[in-house]
Amino acid sequence: MQVSRPSGGMRRKFRVVAVALTGSASLLLAPSAALAAGKDSEPQVPASARTGPELGLDEALVLARRDQPGVAAFERDAVASEQAAIAARSLPDPQLSVGIQNFPVIRGKNAFSPTDDEMTMYAIGVMREQVRRSRREAEAARLRAEAAVSRFEGSARQRRIQRDVMTAWIDAVEASERQRLLVQVIGDLRTGRQVIEAGIPTGSSTAALELQAQAEIALAESQLADARGAEARARGELGRWIGAAADRPLPNRLPNFPAPPGTPADFSTHPEVLAANAQEQAQRRAAGAARAERRPNLSWSVMLGIRPSYGEMLSAQVSIPLQINRSGLQDRKVAEAEARGDAARLRAEDARRELGGQYRSALARYRGAEAQIAALRDRAIPSLEAAFKVAEARYAGGQGTIELPLNIVRRYVETSVQLVEQQGAKARAAAEIIYLSGGPIQ
Repeated sequence: MQVSRPSGGMRRKFRVVAVALTGSASLLLAPSAALAAGKDSEPQVPASARTGPELGLDEALVLARRDQPGVAAFERDAVASEQAAIAARSLPDPQLSVGIQNFPVIRGKNAFSPTDDEMTMYAIGVMREQVRRSRREAEAARLRAEAAVSRFEGSARQRRIQRDVMTAWIDAVEASERQRLLVQVIGDLRTGRQVIEAGIPTGSSTAALELQAQAEIALAESQLADARGAEARARGELGRWIGAAADRPLPNRLPNFPAPPGTPADFSTHPEVLAANAQEQAQRRAAGAARAERRPNLSWSVMLGIRPSYGEMLSAQVSIPLQINRSGLQDRKVAEAEARGDAARLRAEDARRELGGQYRSALARYRGAEAQIAALRDRAIPSLEAAFKVAEARYAGGQGTIELPLNIVRRYVETSVQLVEQQGAKARAAAEIIYLSGGPIQ
């Protein structure tokens, strides 16, 4: 609404509004510095989230390395495979057999007599399959390779946990920072609305502007509720890995992660690739065990027979499997194991390519967020500040409306929230790059 040159009273009212709106502007220009000044600006969060010392990222990562059942399960699988490998190198236990042959029943005078019939014989013997050393060593090697797979998968699982902890911590800090920003903004907007409301009877403002100010407050409160929900969700995810420590206070700002290298790291040392390579080696060992089965095992038995009428008799026996269908049985097992080894090799290569693609994508997100942060911080916010001063001067000279400063403040809120969100996006991209780089998390 265009008005004539304002009177002295109107100019004073505008200056009060300008002070309130400029307070929001200065907050948005330097949210962390402005918010650190007052305890009353902090959002209302559960008391459990405020107890204990501040939870930094390094400490969260240290806590995430402790008591992880999923990681411990892989280690127990590895131990189980190693124990099985020890057993596989040993010969199987012999079998003891005891029996009676040609025992008379039903008819004849010797029926049910253990000694009268000369054909009755009691036997006791020992038998065992003599598994070849090559087969035992091949099976033991396969099981040791399975143990290595479990350990590499445990390492990969631990690294994914570290990444998830970093992401959840970043999400929680970002949401907390948005809350502090929005709480201060809401307070300043309420002050501005009160000034606008007071100016309605004198004509220095309108009911429409007052309603617009109420709408701006409601929108900011909606964003605040969303930020509180985002923090609660992030803390819940963080608590999955570090327990009650996730409810401790968080830093006011996200750390400044160093710029990542422009070229991808050597993904051959990444835990995911190492696990895939170990799986390939395990399948190659399985192929070796299948080849060893082409040489059949011998089985032997020794038996002592006792016939009451004739005395003791000794029997010995050796048996060997006849591999009459090697091309359809043993060779097919070897081919199966080799094909599985090839599949594991291809999966390892696919894992390397996938990590490379993820790295390039994360690097693009990092650089994109960095560019947006620079644009918002160095150009958008200073321009909005200058626009507010121009609008103030125009209104003071009777050439503008009070509605324009309100619109500028709304853009300040949107721009500053966007700045915080881009800082979070940059930090999440950095966490992904650290995860993908294959080096230490910290």
